[in-house]
Amino acid sequence: MNDQYGHPVGDQVLVDFAAMVQSSLRISDTLTRWGGEEFVVLCPNTTLSTAAMLGERLREKIAKADFPLVKSIAVSIGVAECGSGETWDDWLKRADAALYRAKSGGRNQVQIAPETPKRVGAGENVAAGFVQLSWRSAYESGSTVIDDQHRGLFGAANMLLNAILSGRSSDEVATLIDVLIRDVVQHFQEEEAIITAARFPGATAHAAIHRQLVDRAAVLVGRFNAGTLAIGELFQFLAHDVVVRHMLGADREFFPYLITAVKGGDNEHTIPHRPGL
Repeated sequence: MNDQYGHPVGDQVLVDFAAMVQSSLRISDTLTRWGGEEFVVLCPNTTLSTAAMLGERLREKIAKADFPLVKSIAVSIGVAECGSGETWDDWLKRADAALYRAKSGGRNQVQIAPETPKRVGAGENVAAGFVQLSWRSAYESGSTVIDDQHRGLFGAANMLLNAILSGRSSDEVATLIDVLIRDVVQHFQEEEAIITAARFPGATAHAAIHRQLVDRAAVLVGRFNAGTLAIGELFQFLAHDVVVRHMLGADREFFPYLITAVKGGDNEHTIPHRPGL
């Protein structure tokens, strides 16, 4: 597209495309640009058939849409269901394999990933359907402090998941929940200081999102401790909404304002960087 119409047109089409996809997703779903013209949609607690139906609806909607600058576009979609204990890398590789089949098969189609893992039985722990978080270079923000803390949150979420799946005592699980929330609060505070220093215009609004997430976490932990909330539901919020969805969504708005600065001693200074320069 860029070769035919130029980068400005290509960029605008991607913006319009992303807006169209986002408007078709559920509140719990997350849309992330993966690079170039590729996007990833995360659909938590969703069956493979439901995800495939969503993919087909998106394909059909985009095929019928009128894009003012290029008239029409077509998409190729790969769908993969995450298996219990499957890493992000393996999961995304299977989705990417399905995407490649859709492209090589003529485009404008949805393909389901091969070797789809067996689903967890309905009576098993809800958390067993969640995937271990795996850090990727695509998640880097431009600040080593923020990236190190994001990796740490991935690790804390994985420790909590392992404790749940291995049947550790309620006291141990509760301790790991407290550790994860403590790390989240500390990270939010330091992140707010960094993006404010970087003159990110949405810093105040971003801090408000942090407060909402922390307040919601406190409510859910209270319900869990009172026995009125399942551990799987609490884990979904802490690992998916607070860590993954926030990092791959709201956090990416300030990434263009950050560059990794020279690190001296124990201190790092983040230099503001205007997007597009």
